[in-house]
Amino acid sequence: MAITQGRLPFVFGIVVLATLLIAAPAAHAACTSPKNICKHLDECLQRTSDPNNKNADGIRAGVKARNGQIVSAGAEACARDLGKKQQWDEWARGCSELEFFQMAKVGLELGKAHCDRYSQ
Repeated sequence: MAITQGRLPFVFGIVVLATLLIAAPAAHAACTSPKNICKHLDECLQRTSDPNNKNADGIRAGVKARNGQIVSAGAEACARDLGKKQQWDEWARGCSELEFFQMAKVGLELGKAHCDRYSQ
């Protein structure tokens, strides 16, 4: 009986580890174009010369609030303004709100080159 009880946690641990290893690549692979998203976020954040452009403010506000939904909305509005809405929809397909937040945060704090490396 003691041998069976000793193996149960080990077997359970193996099952959990296998599940994580299988699920992790699938979850990461869902965001199809993080490098394009990084470039787009950087382009949107650099468009500060137009006083009517509130997209960069929206992205910054999303990072400050730690809210990927706000970041995504600002980036999508920017894509519309730049005439890249269809491209944005393709790039953003499958990306989570957390991924949008993380990419924008790294891009803001460290720059586009770091965002590109972070997202690979």
